[in-house]
Amino acid sequence: MTADRLHPDDKVRVDLYLEGKDIGAYEGTGFHTVEEAIHKAFDSSGHAGANIEDYVFRVTDLARNTSARYRINAGGNTKLIPEERF
Repeated sequence: MTADRLHPDDKVRVDLYLEGKDIGAYEGTGFHTVEEAIHKAFDSSGHAGANIEDYVFRVTDLARNTSARYRINAGGNTKLIPEERF
């Protein structure tokens, strides 16, 4: 994803990872930003009592077939992180 913006009509999937393990996913529409999609996915995950900074989020715009990985830092800001290479 080259921008932090999403189109509200686009279907978005957010995969949640904790300590490198895929722990769930959320799909929805109506988001204007990646940050909105991440917070909705986290709040809907059942892990909302946990610390959001511990998670990695892969946000995929299914309409455009693009994705990127993000973290929420201690200041509450959404940060793009590099892809893992194996």
